[in-house]
Amino acid sequence: MVSVGTANACTCPSQDTEAKRYARVDHVFTGVVLAEVPDMGDPNVSGDDKYLYMIRVGTEYKGDVPVGVVTVETPVHSTVCGTRLGVGYDYLLFVFRLGDSFRTYSCNGNRLASGGPPVTGPTATSAGTAVAAGATSPCAAQAV
Repeated sequence: MVSVGTANACTCPSQDTEAKRYARVDHVFTGVVLAEVPDMGDPNVSGDDKYLYMIRVGTEYKGDVPVGVVTVETPVHSTVCGTRLGVGYDYLLFVFRLGDSFRTYSCNGNRLASGGPPVTGPTATSAGTAVAAGATSPCAAQAV
């Protein structure tokens, strides 16, 4: 008898653009990564491991981001859309807010801030793609 496990994979919305990602998230800001702290979570729970990034906030483009240093979390594993940020680098971050937590994912399109400000429009909703209301991660966002 062969046992088959459940496969997980991160799937980003097709034909995604920076303008769509900007519209989808709660906060967009630049920030320098000061530290990366692994949080391995509960060893009895699969998939709750995450990285906590301490980020000094720079320019705010969308949302109300606290001044100073914020913590942004992301899953450790890329199969659940985790992303890695380099300590010392200045990023343009696309972030969701869930309660008191800031979260980012590989599908959010974080990039180096040296690429300039975010592209904010137009969003290609006229092409028939819209983001599901209440999506809390790009992996949860599906074409409607």
